[in-house]
Amino acid sequence: MFAFLTMVSHYMGMINVKSRLKNQIYTAVAFVGNWYLLYIAFRFLQNGRYLRGLGLLAIFIIFLYFTVMNIYYFFTSKQAPFDVSPKIEKLIGKPEEVAEQEELKRRLSRVERQSQTNTGSNGVFNDEVLLPARISSTPAQLRNINQIAEKMQQEGLLLSDYGGQTDDQLMAQMDDDSTEFYAIGEGVNFPYFILKMESGHPLIYAGMNQMDSLPIGEVTRVGLSDYKSAKREYHLYLADAALIGGERKVKGRSGLFTENSAYKGKIQMAYKRRQTSLPEDLK
Repeated sequence: MFAFLTMVSHYMGMINVKSRLKNQIYTAVAFVGNWYLLYIAFRFLQNGRYLRGLGLLAIFIIFLYFTVMNIYYFFTSKQAPFDVSPKIEKLIGKPEEVAEQEELKRRLSRVERQSQTNTGSNGVFNDEVLLPARISSTPAQLRNINQIAEKMQQEGLLLSDYGGQTDDQLMAQMDDDSTEFYAIGEGVNFPYFILKMESGHPLIYAGMNQMDSLPIGEVTRVGLSDYKSAKREYHLYLADAALIGGERKVKGRSGLFTENSAYKGKIQMAYKRRQTSLPEDLK
């Protein structure tokens, strides 16, 4: 029986399944295996080995209690009655672990505040007038983006901590459509951004402020059209510009592994239809 449990534990470590499902399987296996421990305890008692038998019986009861707690925790949404786990955790928890938990809470609070205040500096637009847009960046402009990212990190505007989540928590969110998570999340708005027309090219400038802004790319497409075609039909406004990319965790066969990718810029444009199309010579 114990050899079987060891084998299950070994192979579970090789299978890439969600953390909650894995814990459910472990709990079910432990529940079954614990009854084998009860069988051994009774055999000792029948053979007059009362000390060992009673000791194994006590271990069976303790294991049964914690298995029931796990059933409540991993299989239901109900609060387990007489749960002493928090008290045990408090007694055996190391001071550095407590400090780590407090730091995690502070960081999560910081992320929440940042997400609430991290709105674009170009105002608020109705989602119905927003279009995804694409920018093309030269190697020099990509270096500008990295430079801005470093400044944002120095100023505490860029938290590369995966939202304070552990690998297990990230894995639990993964499905067939999501196989990677970026350390900065889905994107962080640049503190300052603006669209400038230079020699007929729509360039996006971004930075910590207007004084330090740098070009990060040229708008090439708006929605399904190229920029020039879209501009002939619509008044276009830069609604949002965000930093994306950087360090990420990618789903592998046995868990997550970390890799680095280039920082890039991502924008959204707001539009308003023109009364008449813009002439070709004025586009």
